[in-house]
Amino acid sequence: MKKFLTIFILVTFYSVSFAEEIKWKWEKAFNSVVLISGENEVGRIISDPFDQATPDGPPGEDKGPNSVVPKTVPYGMGSGFFIDEKHIITNYHVVKGFDKITLYIYNHPYPVDDVEIIGYDASIDIAVLRVNEKDLPNDILSFAKESPLIGDDVYALGHGMSQMWSLTKGILSYDYRRNPGTSFVHYLQTDAVINSGNSGGPLMNKDGDVVGVNTLIISGDKFYVGYGYVIPTPLVERVATQIIETGKHVKPSIGIKMSITEDRELYERLKSEGLGHYLEIKEVIVGSAAEQYGIQKGDIIISIDGTDIQVMPQVIEFLWTKNPGDEIVFKVYRINAREKIVDVPVVLGTTTYHIPKYNPIGALNKTAV
Repeated sequence: MKKFLTIFILVTFYSVSFAEEIKWKWEKAFNSVVLISGENEVGRIISDPFDQATPDGPPGEDKGPNSVVPKTVPYGMGSGFFIDEKHIITNYHVVKGFDKITLYIYNHPYPVDDVEIIGYDASIDIAVLRVNEKDLPNDILSFAKESPLIGDDVYALGHGMSQMWSLTKGILSYDYRRNPGTSFVHYLQTDAVINSGNSGGPLMNKDGDVVGVNTLIISGDKFYVGYGYVIPTPLVERVATQIIETGKHVKPSIGIKMSITEDRELYERLKSEGLGHYLEIKEVIVGSAAEQYGIQKGDIIISIDGTDIQVMPQVIEFLWTKNPGDEIVFKVYRINAREKIVDVPVVLGTTTYHIPKYNPIGALNKTAV
């Protein structure tokens, strides 16, 4: 009986401690996530989440202690989160066109309007805000050190459908979805509920660390229908760091278009030679670093700087760690060369090449970097 009581007490203590830890984790997340609204150049309020309406009357008419509900805002409201004491990450489309930005913090009774945009990358859809007001009661979210795996639990926090500070849970559905606008981005995909108003908010792992920024939903309108797209943390951290340090983000570029080879004969040949690599350079862009340093159309990428390359996302994610002017070494299989395996040093350029027209089928198979 004594032994049973000891075990019971230990289990109870562990359960209480675990519950307190969970409570603290999400309280920290709530205190880190902000609600963003703004005014355009003519002074019209695009969104003010605390302009409230009651079920039976206009905004400001109080019908009782439990009757006040948030006004539904059709557009303009977004989310963001603190990454240090004064900097906030959000999507660029959340703050685009705002002449004045106002923030609302979870445990702070007053709006914060001493806020400025210090930089953004419109093609990636990331902006960084600086809050000049001091001694705010906010917490800070940390970036996850490891990327989530398909099937991992993830949590979205933000203000979807004007439901402020709503936490939803899902899984990581897939770890690579193309962005038709720029080759420098690919998305994580999640089934955690994300709606209009969640843009710019964090997607977090079970530890409350940020694995990405909620950005898009797959829908014919603005309502959740199954999947959200999320900018991965390694890219978000890269963009934010550069903006905070320099005021801008500069992307490196190689100047190639690539895809898994569609030539069945070549595929079988590579397979028979035991190469195990099938990522083919389909085009070398004129004037690019790739052309300057001797990358050729038809080359099969084996590795970059010793990192084995099998698929396109590996090339994109490798570039997230590099800057214009860095030298990298391609190891390629060159089909018609005397020496089949060739090392090609390339100094990265500064231009990001875009696919001129988005083909929803072809874009899944070919990308330019």
